[in-house]
Amino acid sequence: MNGTVKIQNFGPIKNAEVALDKNVQILIGEQASGKSTIGKVVYFCNKIRDYTLDYLMTEERFSQNHENEYFTYYLKYLRRKFMDCFGKTTHMPYFQIHFTFGEQYVRIYKSRDGYVMLQFAPGLEAQLRDLFGEVAETYRRQNTSESTSNEGLEIYDKIIMATMLKQRLRYAVTSMFLSAEEVIYIPAGRSLLATLSEDMRYLLAQNMDLTMREFVELIQTTRKRFGTKIPEMIKDYTKTENGQINNMAVGQAYSLIREILKADYTSEEDGEKIYFDERHWVKLMYGSSGQQEALWILLLVFIIILENKNAFVIIEEPEAHLFPKAQRKIVNLIALMVNTTKSKVMMTTHSPYILTAANILLYSRKVEEKPSSGTDTIVPRNLRLSYEKTAAYKVGGKDRTIVSLLDEETHMIDADYIDSVSEIINEELERLLEKECDL
Repeated sequence: MNGTVKIQNFGPIKNAEVALDKNVQILIGEQASGKSTIGKVVYFCNKIRDYTLDYLMTEERFSQNHENEYFTYYLKYLRRKFMDCFGKTTHMPYFQIHFTFGEQYVRIYKSRDGYVMLQFAPGLEAQLRDLFGEVAETYRRQNTSESTSNEGLEIYDKIIMATMLKQRLRYAVTSMFLSAEEVIYIPAGRSLLATLSEDMRYLLAQNMDLTMREFVELIQTTRKRFGTKIPEMIKDYTKTENGQINNMAVGQAYSLIREILKADYTSEEDGEKIYFDERHWVKLMYGSSGQQEALWILLLVFIIILENKNAFVIIEEPEAHLFPKAQRKIVNLIALMVNTTKSKVMMTTHSPYILTAANILLYSRKVEEKPSSGTDTIVPRNLRLSYEKTAAYKVGGKDRTIVSLLDEETHMIDADYIDSVSEIINEELERLLEKECDL
């Protein structure tokens, strides 16, 4: 996706503009500064494409409504999705979100009566209205065919027709929104899900916001793929799927996962397990908080690398409950995904270690790719980050906006900001030491 998302006066954010063509974006700031708000806004804007496809695939929306109401009900459907993500808007001040891609846009704003509204660029709205009419006609023809047949369509035939329709509509919607990326949001608080049973996890998610619900649904479908340990899973994939895998990247990814997790993960009939070796294991719910928090970042990133997917992944606090060395390795894994697939990532963080790990990969690109740097490398080429394709922002402050932290000269994230918290702590420690000397 190449485009921008502009946010004005929404939640903690007064003014922010985020370009969507960067491979890596890092948002850092204090709690309640607006990092998650930016991440969720970017997620929702990118997911409009998928919500549009879901709307089109529900026949009742066309058979039970008048053709003049298709677009009106579509807008209501998107409003409900927005409120599922951010809550009601009547108590909020006036806000505006402008999602631009190519020559098209979607504008999301609070109306005078306090409700969220969506406005599409005239050309995009016209395309959608035409598509709604085509889909309604397709459903009508299918129903007519069924009613005139002695036995109607067999179940198998109906499944084939639905699959073909979904493929056609996915292509149409992807062309309209200029994006084929799979959009994934990995929220904070992931360890809570690991401690719950399957049924409780699903029931609890129904009372959570949209991003958590969709994350739980993603886990439910992806978890089934890890019925064996990753090495066996790789073998099964190469034997049953067409196409080549990037053996080096897949091997690196598994090594990093094993180093971070200190174990192998499997999802078996009697539950999710963490294997330390062939004989020793624990249920995931009894694993460490670091294992529980990191697990689905690691597994989803691995799937993207294995299948060479084109994804846009938003990760909240990848550092949660991880030792600094593991934080560095999770940044390496994310960089591997970005560099070996067509995927992009946006991360929110509180951790200076995440920034430092990213700085190493940025600086390596600057230093180790010079002709004079020699052949003795410190950072593998497929982990290095491009300065031109990376963004880092400080979120919040008195002006409630975002400020770039990338230094044009060094090609790194501003070290002064990374060290600022440590300086405050060190200053207080020095004062205490001086006080002790005076006693």
